[in-house]
Amino acid sequence: MDKYASQLKQRIARYREFHSRREPGDLLVAINGGRSPSFEGFLCARLHERGPEAALAPGAAESAVREYVDLLRKSYGRVYAIDDDKVPCAVVHWGMGGITAAMVGRDPIHDGSTSWLEPNLSWPEIGRLAFDPANKWICFARDLNRELWKCWEEDFMVLPYLHRSPLDAANGIRGTELFADMYEFPDRVKALAGWCADWSIAVERLLASEAPRPAGWGVGVWGTWLPDDAVFVNGDPVGLISREAADAFDRPSNEKLFTSTGGGFFHNHTLGLYQADLVSSYRGILMQWFVEDPNQLSLASALLDHPGLREKLLAASLQCPVAGWVPHDRLDEFLDIARQGRFILTVSCPENMPPDPLIRKVRAASNIK
Repeated sequence: MDKYASQLKQRIARYREFHSRREPGDLLVAINGGRSPSFEGFLCARLHERGPEAALAPGAAESAVREYVDLLRKSYGRVYAIDDDKVPCAVVHWGMGGITAAMVGRDPIHDGSTSWLEPNLSWPEIGRLAFDPANKWICFARDLNRELWKCWEEDFMVLPYLHRSPLDAANGIRGTELFADMYEFPDRVKALAGWCADWSIAVERLLASEAPRPAGWGVGVWGTWLPDDAVFVNGDPVGLISREAADAFDRPSNEKLFTSTGGGFFHNHTLGLYQADLVSSYRGILMQWFVEDPNQLSLASALLDHPGLREKLLAASLQCPVAGWVPHDRLDEFLDIARQGRFILTVSCPENMPPDPLIRKVRAASNIK
């Protein structure tokens, strides 16, 4: 791993500088998506192929981690062949259903790429929920973390647990009735979202205690570096509700989670671009990451083709950086605008196109070289 150590340190140093600044023109760049295997995909496939009983048997988590880390290390040549800002990451996650299962004490449905569970609990059932450190899915996460740190040679980043945002977790527990409950039983929705934040905080504290991580190394999410104890949240519901509802039901519980940990990486969809300025004002947020939805604006088109959204996104990015995809053929015009804000760009690059000129363009426009 020594031959890649200096490259990894350089990339982490750029991220440290990026997160220490708040200046227009702070830009980082990655080329395309995954160049290394996804731990989430690996775990989902294993749970589907072997079944939960075998995948959760004594020693199975440790064996899975060793197999995955070997695959991850074999990918380093691809990761570092391109001199961008991508860092290798192991994200401990096996589908949204696995998170809900750990919260309610049931089992998810597994397929080859994810898992799902929506128990649609009644309010009396929700009132009996409690954090259970002996839940088998929490123990699975603990065992995965322990083995990752045993295998670790200062050569990859770890995200100890992938969380649903508290409101998204509440949606998973209650089901779509939650959105009607916002009008009929708003206090119950607020209490459930607050409980979900407390649950996530408890998971973070348990993993930090039972699977200690190295101080100062940081965490990694989808090829990016974040400071120690930062958390990922899947924040989809914010794009399905009004600004007033987001302020009432989404903000308080996210802020509780983010300010009780090392800060929040907020995953959203471009359906929720209209909320970007609101989400960027959440206390403790570190960045927003947008994934493109079909039949919706992309981040690039919002900035390039829609002046109203452009101003909103630029203002949001100066409060916390915004990440998303940029097509290579619109990169020049995108950078003319992006240098007015703070962005982490994933640039699409066809296989027959050399990536280095694209990276040089972003670095030339960025304060961070």
